[in-house]
Amino acid sequence: MQDLHSLTKASVFVLFANAGLAGLQLLRCNRKWVAAGALALNSLVLLNATVEGFLFWLYGLAPKHIVVADAILGSNANEAREFIASYWVHIVLVSALLVAMIGLQAWVERKFNTVRAGTPKAGNRRERLLGSGMFALFALLHFNATMAEENPLVYWPNYFADYQQQRAFLAEVKSKVARDLAMARQYKTAYVGQPRQTLVLVLGESVNRSNWSLYGYPRNTTPELAARRDDLLVFRNVRSSDAATVQSLLKMLTPATLKQPDAWLTEPNVLALARTAGYHITWLSNQEQGDGPIQILAEHAHEQIFVNNGHGRGARSLDERLLPHLKRVLEGPAPRKLVVVHMLGAHLRYDLRYPAAFDRFSGADDAVSTTLYKAGRPYWIRKARNQYDNAMLYTDHVLSSILKTAEESTTASPVSLLYVSDHGQEVGHYRNFSGHSSTDPSGYQIPLLYWTKGPDPDPAERRAALEARDYRTDYLDHTLLGLLGIRTRFYQPENDILSSQYVDPPG
Repeated sequence: MQDLHSLTKASVFVLFANAGLAGLQLLRCNRKWVAAGALALNSLVLLNATVEGFLFWLYGLAPKHIVVADAILGSNANEAREFIASYWVHIVLVSALLVAMIGLQAWVERKFNTVRAGTPKAGNRRERLLGSGMFALFALLHFNATMAEENPLVYWPNYFADYQQQRAFLAEVKSKVARDLAMARQYKTAYVGQPRQTLVLVLGESVNRSNWSLYGYPRNTTPELAARRDDLLVFRNVRSSDAATVQSLLKMLTPATLKQPDAWLTEPNVLALARTAGYHITWLSNQEQGDGPIQILAEHAHEQIFVNNGHGRGARSLDERLLPHLKRVLEGPAPRKLVVVHMLGAHLRYDLRYPAAFDRFSGADDAVSTTLYKAGRPYWIRKARNQYDNAMLYTDHVLSSILKTAEESTTASPVSLLYVSDHGQEVGHYRNFSGHSSTDPSGYQIPLLYWTKGPDPDPAERRAALEARDYRTDYLDHTLLGLLGIRTRFYQPENDILSSQYVDPPG
């Protein structure tokens, strides 16, 4: 009822569990107790699958989602009675299915595993070795945390512990947000912009600019952005500070830098400063809710919208789901708006990041595939590159749709948009590897685009000079403050890539 990935994990666990119990029979353990153990364990697995499927059926969310956990563990007796009264038909249907499955299992056990009287005889050496090995494999499965959680006896205690940790974390988040807002007020924030102002900050995920035709890539992966090229500033020499999402975003949106990575803990971030300057802030995300420090940033917003109801970055949740919410937010009445749009982009797995209509490069025979083949890249790397480029093509479409939504907004004027990816991705560019990389340049090579509604006031010469500027995203907060028209003692125009006072970093 959830996805093939969950079904596969559960099936692997059941296979190994029953193999382990079969191993006990080869060791000539009491067959009656082994049979009872098999019935109990498989019944628990069925019960676990039924509960998870039932929750997914009702909520459309992964069972460990904080909303679902709250519904299960945060309800009182009255709420539980109301729940049963509202969903008793669903409960009866699912319970009947569970009882039927367990009954079928018990019948099969009695039919095909007749227990003979008497003490079992010791098996031969080969049977003992095989039985020991089969049971050992089942035991070793529990050293893998992902597979261990398929065991209901492990899963539900961990579920309760995770819920308690999430509640404690969210309580700390609210305290952190309150402290940030208090510090931001001490910064004596001044707003120097127009009476009405909207900035849409689009945060990409795992996007390498080297795979965009907008930056010269041989495959036509960004046709819609290319059609808008004259309206965009396309910065060519931007790199992320980190090759991982959390560390990178923390440095983009807070005073933290590579030299001072913990400054986000003691200094107010861009969102807190924007709130004190009168901005209405919306955090619109296709990523996982409750994701550590990113959730802390999101909590600074007046409104948080998470459209990903699956397993976070492992879910098949397409970024186009963000568009209706963005349109509604942009049409809101607030005179000053900051909208953060956090895409799922091209996060592993690439094949989950685009619909079938954008599967253009799978099996392609072109200059890119020839280059990869000559470089000795194996089949799975070439396949990953094709899927990654499909995800780039889809990202181009979604980003162009976001631009169109901002352009057509009637109440969010004047409006600007800044797009930047959190980090890059290595997909056979430098070695036989696909994924995040902190050792290859591809892990840091990212696109940075700027668009503003209306005619471009900058002559071509200045545009070219702007686009050639060298930049690292741990200073992006200064660019954001400049775009938002916010001036504080923290803002440094020399670190604002759009400022006339910008200074290229040394080296």
